[in-house]
Amino acid sequence: MGQSDPSSTEFPYKPENRKASGMPEPEELLDRYAELVGYDPRRDGGGKDWEVAAIVHFIRGGTISHGIQARAISGQASSDFAHQYFERTRAFLDIAFRRMEKLQGRKGGVAKL
Repeated sequence: MGQSDPSSTEFPYKPENRKASGMPEPEELLDRYAELVGYDPRRDGGGKDWEVAAIVHFIRGGTISHGIQARAISGQASSDFAHQYFERTRAFLDIAFRRMEKLQGRKGGVAKL
């Protein structure tokens, strides 16, 4: 079914394959963004904006993986490795919850999903 194989040695999103694929490192992208826009979310504003962006990233990832999980359960998965999202759904949302609590100054806990 699916075209992309994340276990492949040629998969460009794996950190060890980025250079060969021409894909820049995340820090390079952020440095370029800061240079073009004149604002670095990692540093400006005490880094709080960057932390909020990271939380939104994990919530978005958890939501997307939940949808893929639902499609896999119903037999509508569009790739052979859709089952890999099962573990990620809870993990992404737990990470977002813990980071949100830390940002708010509370001790972490586990999301009650």
